[in-house]
Amino acid sequence: MSSFYLICLAGVLLVSPGDETKKSRRLKKRFERQEYLNSVQEITYHDRWKKMATVQTFDKANRRLSEEHYRDYQQRIRHGRTRAWFPNGQLHWTCDFKDNHINGAFFSYYEDGTLKRRELYRLGQVRKGGECFTPDGNPTPCQPLVQQAEFEGGPKKFVQFLRGRLQQLQSPEPSVFITLEGSLSEHGILYNLRPMAYIKNRPEPEQKLARQLIESLRDMPPRRPLVIDDKATRSDLLISIHLNGGRVYSANYGYSTM
Repeated sequence: MSSFYLICLAGVLLVSPGDETKKSRRLKKRFERQEYLNSVQEITYHDRWKKMATVQTFDKANRRLSEEHYRDYQQRIRHGRTRAWFPNGQLHWTCDFKDNHINGAFFSYYEDGTLKRRELYRLGQVRKGGECFTPDGNPTPCQPLVQQAEFEGGPKKFVQFLRGRLQQLQSPEPSVFITLEGSLSEHGILYNLRPMAYIKNRPEPEQKLARQLIESLRDMPPRRPLVIDDKATRSDLLISIHLNGGRVYSANYGYSTM
């Protein structure tokens, strides 16, 4: 029997069905699918720590709406090409991110493919005045590219709302901080509210408090959604709440934007 044949035979024996099953399980753990009100999100992780990731969003008819790349998905740090599409498949806008800042050229289009806006960015700041166009191609003044999502009445009203909603809540510690994450629809509806991953490593009373917060805040009133390039857009949301003496001492919220 030749040595070449023995090497090939050894290779076949080393790759057992059990190895293939384990590999399949590892790959499955690196893929997540989440269904929301009007969309489906698919997350593909490119490392075992689930930091580097590609996130694609589809509508209920399985039409691709967006694709984002993350250097650290756990911290929501976008890095690389980001694109969005209209339901008809036409590219809506495209740009690159560097460490969560838009960086380089930004282009957006109307639904028929006509150029709508072009700008040049450097780490989130416009380097040159943008150029914007009407659907028939005529120059027009540029409106702000991003209009932040906002709670009705602003941050102060948000704290007042929380104090009213959470006044019966019992805190296990004199002073505790809880951060929740969720999504805000293009209609301003908060959904998929959940504790951040760090809470799994906190004491059980604190985990219970996070669950109580989520139950109390599930039906929050609508707010102004994130608007990008004149279009209301789904956005990620972080809510940080500081409870002191069983009362909401302070709170703030932030959104994943351009």
